[in-house]
Amino acid sequence: MKFILPALVIFSFGASAAAAQSMERNMLERRTARAIRNAGFWCDQVSNAYVDKVLSSTGPTVVRVTCDDKTRFEQYKLTMTKDNKIAKIEIWK
Repeated sequence: MKFILPALVIFSFGASAAAAQSMERNMLERRTARAIRNAGFWCDQVSNAYVDKVLSSTGPTVVRVTCDDKTRFEQYKLTMTKDNKIAKIEIWK
């Protein structure tokens, strides 16, 4: 019995940290989708994004972004600057 309260406190902290991380991720995805739309491309919802380690190894960081709203699907290659701002957006072929 004496371990239930500490376990609940730890579980509660873990759940709130996960919720904060999820909220931060959603905000980042919305900002990325907005930047892609502002560049003249289609992106209603980011469904996947990851750093392309092969292309990033020889120069600036390259992020592969997939936009998918279950009716349309597009993929983009974002080239980042050293201060993590988007320098260039290209269609990923």
